[in-house]
Amino acid sequence: MALLHKKCIGFLLLAAAAASQAAPLRIGVADTDAPPIAVLSEDGNTLNGGLARDLGLLLADEMGMKPQFMLLARRRVEPSIETGKVDIICNANPDWFANSARLSWSHEIYPLTERVLSLKGLPPIRQPDDLAGKHIGTLHGYHYPSLEYLWSSNRSERQTEARFDLMFKSLEKRLSDVAIITELTYVWWARGHAQEASGFKVHPLVVSSQPTMCALSPQSPVKLDQLNHAIDRLHKNGRLKTMMSRYQLQE
Repeated sequence: MALLHKKCIGFLLLAAAAASQAAPLRIGVADTDAPPIAVLSEDGNTLNGGLARDLGLLLADEMGMKPQFMLLARRRVEPSIETGKVDIICNANPDWFANSARLSWSHEIYPLTERVLSLKGLPPIRQPDDLAGKHIGTLHGYHYPSLEYLWSSNRSERQTEARFDLMFKSLEKRLSDVAIITELTYVWWARGHAQEASGFKVHPLVVSSQPTMCALSPQSPVKLDQLNHAIDRLHKNGRLKTMMSRYQLQE
């Protein structure tokens, strides 16, 4: 019995040593990413939570690596991944990176979806033409290619807000009829403003849906096949779906 006990202790010590020696997975996160992608400390220097952190923890665990999160200024995102300061940057898309051709790109992880929001009582909006004649709230600096024809033909009016939360105020004051919202951001906001959110309705129409994936540095010891196999396993074993359920609409 004493010999067995010693063997168990030895095994636990070896396992702990192996865990402490796991290769690091350096995960870059832009410090400009808003919740729920990145939830930062009050001083903005620490990644405390959010989708970027949850996804990084899953990927590192699936590959048997130790996650190391590195906050990056937005102007440093592209050079940091290209030169190998970080191994991966997720919640990304090649269309958003000027140097995308010099990076490797993983399989899709989740879609970034834009939907239509209104006060309750508005009939379901299922196609862009259903927005004709309406005042549409949008965010400054964002583009909405599938709706441009409505504005260019004066079939609807675009209203622009500087911040996401101002679109809700505009709806409540009936200055706009609908607003175009990012599903992830809306779900995050609604969970913190349950009473206010109860007066809103998300419509079936998907205004846009873009795949997100991980950019892999050409300097990283992590191989693209290794990263893709981890993502595929997370899809198959349901761990990714469980994680994303905290950030997506449950319909």
